[in-house]
Amino acid sequence: MSQKTWDVIVIGGGPAGSTAAATLRQAGRTVLVLEKSKFPRFHIGESLLPYNREIFDELGVWPKIQAAGFMVKRGAQFWMGDGSRHTRMDFSKGSFTEFPESLQVERAKFDDILLRHAEELGAEVREEALVTEHRVEKDRVTVKFRAKDGEEHEVQAAFLMDASGLGNFTANKENLREYYPGHKKISIFGHYSGVQMTTGEEKGDILIVRRENSWFWMIPLADDKVSVGLVLDQAQFKAFKKTPQEVFDEAVLKTRTVHERMINAQPITQGHVLTDFSYTNRALVSDRIVRVGDAAGFIDPVFSSGVMLAMTTGRNGAQVVHAAIAAGKTRTFAMKRYEWATRRHVSRFWQFIERFYTKHFAQIFFQPTNKFRLLCAINCALAGRTRMTFGAKWRLRLFFTLVWIQKYHPIAKPIRIR
Repeated sequence: MSQKTWDVIVIGGGPAGSTAAATLRQAGRTVLVLEKSKFPRFHIGESLLPYNREIFDELGVWPKIQAAGFMVKRGAQFWMGDGSRHTRMDFSKGSFTEFPESLQVERAKFDDILLRHAEELGAEVREEALVTEHRVEKDRVTVKFRAKDGEEHEVQAAFLMDASGLGNFTANKENLREYYPGHKKISIFGHYSGVQMTTGEEKGDILIVRRENSWFWMIPLADDKVSVGLVLDQAQFKAFKKTPQEVFDEAVLKTRTVHERMINAQPITQGHVLTDFSYTNRALVSDRIVRVGDAAGFIDPVFSSGVMLAMTTGRNGAQVVHAAIAAGKTRTFAMKRYEWATRRHVSRFWQFIERFYTKHFAQIFFQPTNKFRLLCAINCALAGRTRMTFGAKWRLRLFFTLVWIQKYHPIAKPIRIR
């Protein structure tokens, strides 16, 4: 290792950690990234949002991502499980949205591009380095990690950025994790060939298929490679008393929209499972520590917010860390503002997620109208825009008011969800 004292140590080399490291290097900070895996590695969460592009440009990584040949994503389609209704969100038609398209990415390749970019900017990256302990002291943070060969190392920095993902390293040590009540989920997923996806102008669209108490994602990664996943309540899964793959296969058979597209499907990889969805941490910052990405909190992926939130928090968190080091402080008001802004951005997605599972939301959402440009405001929010205009904000408030009215006094035609 070239040195033992750094400006910042980053735990985790995923999109949040790589973005944080690259942002800090652009500011001239010395950075050590400790990543427990060897990249490239498999990861779920392949669908990006249009406003990822803004961060790609800031980091200077867009030409590398563009050259990788990822599938272009121009829209998102929401289908009823029986195929009776669907609606499409076209990112190019939102009057409040600045970026008309996004990407569907294989995360192994995408995450590797981001990590190597941070490395090229001067961050030192140690892969297969398992962080085992951290200690915040008056003038530094000390981190211990175990290398691939089993050797123990100890390094120091002025600040620690936790981008440890669902491992939630520092927050778990401080017992900060809190689950959203009534929202414990399990996802079962894999990659498949032979799936019939949309073509023409709709090629590359993600398909979200709404079932009564669960949903499927279908994300085209290449012409003959599709990520397919099922998300359902943990309690419901346990009640089936079947293996994850058996539950997945049975749900496919019973969901017309998915089954028709997967009649000739063959698994490339399958049976992956992720549990304990949707949590937050009571604190995102503490003395000499800033948490970003899934280590700041994780929400249901129905609106593909994961990578967008990871990179946004990685960039914003790195900026306040850089400023705190420059000011010689262990905690600043800007760090607290970062926490408030992160919670505000997450809550914008959460208000859609929490209502997505309700019938009155579906009855409004699946029968869209662009009167008062309501669809444009929804488009803007779900595209990942962080700085919402007043016009978009009041339209979103109106939309959710209509959803609330629908619950008690139906204003839209009832829809049967099967």
